[in-house]
Amino acid sequence: MKQEDDLYTVKWDDTGAEQEVHLGDYETVTVRESVQFQSLTDPDGLRAAFEQDPATVVVRALQETPEPLTGKELKAAMTGFGIPDERYRGAWTAIRKQLMTDPRVVVAGTGAGTTFGGAPAA
Repeated sequence: MKQEDDLYTVKWDDTGAEQEVHLGDYETVTVRESVQFQSLTDPDGLRAAFEQDPATVVVRALQETPEPLTGKELKAAMTGFGIPDERYRGAWTAIRKQLMTDPRVVVAGTGAGTTFGGAPAA
């Protein structure tokens, strides 16, 4: 896929054909197998994965995010993916503790200004 402003050149998996697509207000481009893709195609599976191992789902989301996020921004992203707010808040202390020591995550700042981002691939 290539992008130039709101014009995307997409190669379809099923036919191999390429097509230029203009995005409007209601279309979203997402990478297959990403947290966002799973939230759109298998929201129950994403919620189940979060219930089983919340930190792993959050780390996946951080690795797919181009810029580091504050805790507040991370919560907004995860609830935007369909993770229930009360479930996210209940798991946040354990998630934060794991993020602080996970080598796949870059942590910067302190307090409410702490940001979390995906570490560059080695």
